[in-house]
Amino acid sequence: MSRCTNRLRDLLKPGQRRKRLRLAIVGAGWIGAELATAAAAHGSQVTVVEAGPAPLAVAIGAPVGAQTARWYAEAGVDLRVATAVEAVRPGGLDLAGGGQVEADEVVTAVGVRPAIGWLENSGVRLDNGVAVDAGLRTSRPGVFAAGDCAAFESRRFGCRMRVEHWDVALHQPEVIAANVLGGDEVYDPVPYFWSEQFGRMVQYVGHHGGAESLLWRGDPAEPTWSACWLAAGRLVAILTVGRPRDMLQGRRLIASGAPVDVSRLTDPAIPVRETAAS
Repeated sequence: MSRCTNRLRDLLKPGQRRKRLRLAIVGAGWIGAELATAAAAHGSQVTVVEAGPAPLAVAIGAPVGAQTARWYAEAGVDLRVATAVEAVRPGGLDLAGGGQVEADEVVTAVGVRPAIGWLENSGVRLDNGVAVDAGLRTSRPGVFAAGDCAAFESRRFGCRMRVEHWDVALHQPEVIAANVLGGDEVYDPVPYFWSEQFGRMVQYVGHHGGAESLLWRGDPAEPTWSACWLAAGRLVAILTVGRPRDMLQGRRLIASGAPVDVSRLTDPAIPVRETAAS
């Protein structure tokens, strides 16, 4: 556990401060949302500043991310979207275009970039990470890569992908081990990750880059709902809020590549597994 995480945990412990902690979080992505959730639950005064048009806009797109904005308000968190930070200063933030956010502590949660500079001129091809083929082989014979920095070729989605999740680091080494021993295994999963935000379980499977349409299962204003992305009449990604069966069945449907019946998919009373077109 990092020193930053330890320090935040200590700050959020009950009785550690004489006054209510004022916490400013820069970025409303997955990490920013989860930190805001924890801090608000511990009684902190939380302000989240996001340069994009909505929470999670980069990860899942503004139309879906915007549906989570009300969660912040319900938890008493001050969410400011389309707001850039000019500078971090002692005592808080200076905002672009004027304005300030006073804070005792500031946490930046604006994403990460793969640390691949040390591989320049190594002969290993770099492309938003270490470029590997479907078998996780790099451009150097006998050299493989796995984890957050491995940008692999997905035959399923027809693009190069780099997924920052422990599930990837767990399963990619199995493929590498088989291929080191002379196999020809392919790593091409239906990506999955999850997040707990403001009392809600949010799960996502698939890859919506290149999707042609976005459909809803249920009303996003209600406690449970799902968002579905389609391409060429097939489900390519689904985000679920409090609907774990949608996630599990959606993952299998994406893996199958079967076309779907849109009218059935948008009916939350019909199981996702029963929406494959006949």
